[in-house]
Amino acid sequence: MPEKIDFKEKLYFLIFHKWKYIIAVLWSKFYKKSADKTIKKVVYVAREKDKDWIFGAKVRRLSRYSSLDTETYYHNKLRDLPDADAYYYIYQNYFCRCIRSTPNILNKKNVVMFTHPNWSKKYSKVHVVWCLNKADYVICLNSEIKTYLISIGVKPSILRVIHMGTSSSFFYKHERGAGDVGFCSSFHPRKNPDLIFGLVKNMPHREFYLIGRNWENYDRFEELSVLPNFTYYNNVSYKSYPDLYNRIDVFVSPSLLEGGPVPVLEAMMSNCVSVASRTGFCPDIITHGENGFLFDVEANYKEVVELIEKAFLLKTDVRETVLSYTWENCSKKIDDLFLN
Repeated sequence: MPEKIDFKEKLYFLIFHKWKYIIAVLWSKFYKKSADKTIKKVVYVAREKDKDWIFGAKVRRLSRYSSLDTETYYHNKLRDLPDADAYYYIYQNYFCRCIRSTPNILNKKNVVMFTHPNWSKKYSKVHVVWCLNKADYVICLNSEIKTYLISIGVKPSILRVIHMGTSSSFFYKHERGAGDVGFCSSFHPRKNPDLIFGLVKNMPHREFYLIGRNWENYDRFEELSVLPNFTYYNNVSYKSYPDLYNRIDVFVSPSLLEGGPVPVLEAMMSNCVSVASRTGFCPDIITHGENGFLFDVEANYKEVVELIEKAFLLKTDVRETVLSYTWENCSKKIDDLFLN
């Protein structure tokens, strides 16, 4: 059933933003369209500040394994895009911004990855849905996201479910036995920080590592940071991730809402047992009790503590269960969207 759109939200978009897109659409009409529809060159778009974070790693790897002529392009204001036959946007809001900055992209093929709902006053549902319907394809990281996007007005014909990948060579297998627990995310309320705090505080016999950034913004970070069994790896280079994952046996993903999350795949590719909330693609790649454990997003720390202890007893070769989720396979599926 279609979701009702707030009238004020619609009015705000109409007054402050939609006219910018109308101008962009009109400008796009003045650019000469190529008669040759063959897709040869594709630009993967991200921001400069994404380079050393997960978004930057995604565009580099997806473009590297593409069979097409590809280029990764980073620009914090998402302007001056290189000329190409097609474009891939690692985040839905980037596509919105690029329509305004480079209207000519509307004459090209555009594939947009929708990570998860992240509405704001500026990038509201009305705003983003209007833009997504200008794309050729929108990649949903799981089937739940696809259903949701249809309910808010995105055309079903442009939606495709593609689970994101990771590297089977960059992330290498390690033998579990160190006995440590890890998390990986930037700070945001949807990352369920209070559950992380509860786990660290109530499992003093386990060492915890948090790989991330901006956790200083968590209102209980000072309490968390002084706990003797907690280590924070603040804004470290992505190159260090494999070694950090290999220090842990159990990876916990406590998020309330996700599209992926890719760190779960990275950890599982490193042979860590994942204990994850039932969001994003976690229910698709984790079989409860076999290669990891799942818990409801409303679970309290006591329920998750029990699953973490069970995870330490699991003997499964977790890496073997996710070897099909590679950048190579993911990139091939994206190539198919550009070529069809």
